[in-house]
Amino acid sequence: MRIYLLEYYEEIEYEDFDVEKYSLVGVFLTEKEAMEEKRRISIEKEIKEELLWVSAEDIGHLQWKGGFISV
Repeated sequence: MRIYLLEYYEEIEYEDFDVEKYSLVGVFLTEKEAMEEKRRISIEKEIKEELLWVSAEDIGHLQWKGGFISV
C-alpha cells in the first residue's frame, strides 16, 4: 500500500548562507487527494505551487536504508 505526502520545501538565500524551510503538510491515501489539496492550499494560502511537492511512499517498508553519513 502507498501513501502520498504533501510537503512544503523552500530554499532561501540569507546573507552568506542558505536556509531551507520544510514542512509536512499532509498525508493522503490517494495521489488525487494530495494533488487536490496542493492546488487548494496554493490558492488559499497564496503559496507558489512549485514549493509544494507530492511524493509517494510504501507503507511497511524501511525508507531510510542509507543510515547516517559524515561529510
